[in-house]
Amino acid sequence: MKSFEYTRPTSVQEAVQLLSAQNARALGGGTDLLGIMKDALLPTDRVVDLKGIQGLDHIKDDAGTLAIGALARLGDIASSSLVSQKAPALAQAAGLVASPQIRNMGTLGGNLAQKVRCWYFRDADRTDCYKRNGSYCYAVLGASDLHAVFGGAACFAVHPSDTATALSALDASVVVAGPKGQRTVPIASFFVGPDTDYLRETVLAPDEIITEVRVPPGALGAPSVFLKAAPRRSIDFARTSVGAQVVGTNVIQTARIALGAVAPTPHRATKAEAFLEGKSLAADTIAQAAELAADGAKPLASNAYKVPLIKGLVRQALTALAAR
Repeated sequence: MKSFEYTRPTSVQEAVQLLSAQNARALGGGTDLLGIMKDALLPTDRVVDLKGIQGLDHIKDDAGTLAIGALARLGDIASSSLVSQKAPALAQAAGLVASPQIRNMGTLGGNLAQKVRCWYFRDADRTDCYKRNGSYCYAVLGASDLHAVFGGAACFAVHPSDTATALSALDASVVVAGPKGQRTVPIASFFVGPDTDYLRETVLAPDEIITEVRVPPGALGAPSVFLKAAPRRSIDFARTSVGAQVVGTNVIQTARIALGAVAPTPHRATKAEAFLEGKSLAADTIAQAAELAADGAKPLASNAYKVPLIKGLVRQALTALAAR
């Protein structure tokens, strides 16, 4: 591994200042960054360890809003009775990330800000990959099993975060700190697709960090669920996932369905959501919503399996919500 400077700030302001240096990288749990550094995928001259900053690992009810610090560990989120009660989809998603060892190190902020897992991007020899500032996407004509069926604009890498999918269904927002102070970004605007910038996955500037994630009162307590399909229950990243929430008892007032691992950003199934509003979760309604969730999918050569997988997961998620 190339040598680098290690720093451990004790305040958000100090961290932001240290991140202003060229090729500085923020370190949370390190479960993604260290692998990237070992494989020399991104130039890293300075590591800014955020774990010395006190007060960024909270999980609390803040005047009716669920507030979770960026340094809260995934394992703690999964086991939190507050999260399980108020936002069950998020607790379920956090509990399905990788293995217990990873969940006990990985942080919520890091899970949202991680780089893509595309096997071409992660291959150090593929220097002409779009994600490596090149001009080619190997998945277009190559092995595309893990890649996008929605929204691939030349680059078809998918966002790998399970918690991002759940938080998209919960209409969360992300609090970001930078040199100009603090800003709050709706989760729908936080992620960046290749149609905007091939090199970034989020709106975070190099000298910005996530400090908190907030789930609004309107999304808390209503039934929600997260489901994930992967070759193995542990370790593997999702081939497809779904986070779903419905507000309303006999008649649905609001429905949110977010799909993970099928697009460069968490993908909202807006046609299915609109269809569900004003209806009850009867079997035929669920079946039609599941079909609509996959509407517009454009598979590549070897990932057409994701289309029926989307439909099946949405059916399972809505059926589970109907039983609550």
